Amino acid sequence: MNEQIDLSQLWNVFKRSFIAMILLGVLGMAVAYFGAKAFIAPKYAASTSMLVNRKQDNNANMQLNAQQADIQIINTYKDIITRPVILRTVADDLTSPQRYVSKKAKKAVYGTRYNAITGLQERYVVKEAQSAQYKLKPAKYSNLTEDDLVKKVSVSNAQNSQVFTVNVRDTDPIRARDIANEISKVFKDKIASIMSVSNVSVVSKASSDSIPVSPRLNLMALMGLILGILIAFIGGLVRERTDQTIKDIDFITNELGLVNLGIVNYVQKINDMNDAIEDSKGELDSGASEIEPLDYPQRSRRRI
Repeated sequence: MNEQIDLSQLWNVFKRSFIAMILLGVLGMAVAYFGAKAFIAPKYAASTSMLVNRKQDNNANMQLNAQQADIQIINTYKDIITRPVILRTVADDLTSPQRYVSKKAKKAVYGTRYNAITGLQERYVVKEAQSAQYKLKPAKYSNLTEDDLVKKVSVSNAQNSQVFTVNVRDTDPIRARDIANEISKVFKDKIASIMSVSNVSVVSKASSDSIPVSPRLNLMALMGLILGILIAFIGGLVRERTDQTIKDIDFITNELGLVNLGIVNYVQKINDMNDAIEDSKGELDSGASEIEPLDYPQRSRRRI
C-alpha cells in the first residue's frame, strides 16, 4: 500500500513539474553546449604508428619466439617514449633553431690530358670541390617543455600486435602533428643505442586534423539536458514532500481521528467590509422580492 502511495506521489510530481522539467532541460542543454564551447579549449589529436622488430633467424620457431618477445617488450618501448631521454630531446628540437643543408656538397671534377714531355696522361682539376652550406631554420615553437609533453603524449597498442601508436593531444592541430612526428624521429634515432635495436619502421606519419576530439559538445549538451530535468524533478519532489497542507478529507477522519463538521468553500478576499455588507443586503432584497408572491412571512436572511 505504501508503495502505491509513493508511486502516485511520484506521478503527481512528474505531472506538476513537467513544464519546469522541459524548460530547465532545454536551458541546461544550452548552457552546457555553449559554455563548453566558450570556456573549454578544444583539443586535437594526432598519432603516428611504429614497428620495432629485431633481426630474425630463418628458423620458423625462432621467428615466432622473436615475434612474441617483441610483443612483450612493447611495454618497455612505451615507457621509454614517455621518459625524458626522448621527450627532452623532442622539446629541444622543437624549440631550438635547426640547421639544415641549404646547398649540398659537390665533389671536384677532374679531367685528363696528355703530357708531351713525359708522355703520360695527367689528371687535372676541372672544377674545384664545394663544401656543403648550412642555414638555420627558426624554431617551430617557443613555449614547449618536457613537462608539457608528458601531459600531451600517450602510447597504445593493439593486443598481440607489434605495432604501437604514439598519440598526442594538443590545443593546436599542427603542433600535435609536429610533436608526434618528432617523437617517432627521435625514438628511431635513439632506440638503437638504448636497446641495440636497429630495425625501426614508421608505419604511418601523423597528420593534422581540424576536427577536435574534446570537448564532445553533443555529449555535454545531453548531460546538460539530463541534469536540468533531474533538477526540476527533484525540486518538485522536495516541494511535494515539504508541503504540509491537507489535500484529502480522509486524512482528517482516518489518520487524525477527527470528526468532519463540514467543508468551507473558498471565500474570495474582501477588500472593503462595507461593500460586502451592501452586496449582501442587495442579494437579500432581491431574494425577498422573488418570494413575496408566495405569501411567506418576511424574514431577514444573510449568507454566511
